[in-house]
Amino acid sequence: MDSQIDKQALNEIETRHTEIIKLENSIRELHDMFVDMAMLVESQGEMIDRIEYNVEHSVDFVERAVSDTKKAVKYQSQARKKKLMIIVCCTILGVVLASTIGGYLGF
Repeated sequence: MDSQIDKQALNEIETRHTEIIKLENSIRELHDMFVDMAMLVESQGEMIDRIEYNVEHSVDFVERAVSDTKKAVKYQSQARKKKLMIIVCCTILGVVLASTIGGYLGF
């Protein structure tokens, strides 16, 4: 009888041991998953930091581009006025030269 009880106790102990080993393996897998998750969260955090940095700087670049565009429009307008003034001056100079030369030549 004792032998049978001992065998049954041994079987129960072996079963528990097997279940404990399975539980240990499951806990290891869970630990590995948490480590992987932590690494992913860290890398995603770094990526978000880079995105935030780039967005902040892009705002500065856009503001600078708007300012430069306004300056370019102003310079273009001034250039048109200067071209018009040069054309008017050249036309007046041409008329003066033509009338002077015409006066010398007797036209």
